Amino acid sequence: MTANKYGFEYIIIDMSPNISATNANILMESDYFILPCAPDYFCYMAIESLTKVFPRWEKTYSKLKENDIFINADYKMSCSKPKFIGTIQQRYRPRNGSPSKAFSEWIDDINLLVNDKLVPILKKSDMIVSYDAGNYDEGYNLINIADFNSLIAQSQSNNTPVFLLTQEQVQKGGNVWKNMKKNIDDFNGTFNKLADRIIKATK
Repeated sequence: MTANKYGFEYIIIDMSPNISATNANILMESDYFILPCAPDYFCYMAIESLTKVFPRWEKTYSKLKENDIFINADYKMSCSKPKFIGTIQQRYRPRNGSPSKAFSEWIDDINLLVNDKLVPILKKSDMIVSYDAGNYDEGYNLINIADFNSLIAQSQSNNTPVFLLTQEQVQKGGNVWKNMKKNIDDFNGTFNKLADRIIKATK
């Protein structure tokens, strides 16, 4: 209703990292969803858990939609199911432009788990986009976003997206600003690549 009133094409909801009833309601009433990942053991186990959670939610909400109470409610439940777009690997430190070995190994393991176990389960539940994930080097991993360290703090303190930060805002000069500007430009390129992939997956 908000999207229709204000002409929004996309509304992004940042959910808390748990499997509460509130999150179930938000996700199952969404059009699409993305899994933000951190390259570590806990994220790996969380995705293992989701392979069981998502089919259970799909079954529950499919039954709810057939109930007269929800059919006749003022706020209608969505007729469609949420579609998985992919993962975003983040919160890692880069080395020479790529994740360091320890992070890279976890990223590979998580991507393998998603492609080999989560994706087939979501396909059975009709909860995944039908675009060709093979167009990307890592299947359903949409993008890797490195830890941008101080740029996040600068973004928050200036109330400005990272990719729009100016030298006047960060108050740095010389090589420090040169390095920061490179990171800002890299972030901008990453953001645009991610946005393009999301648009492609949702068209």
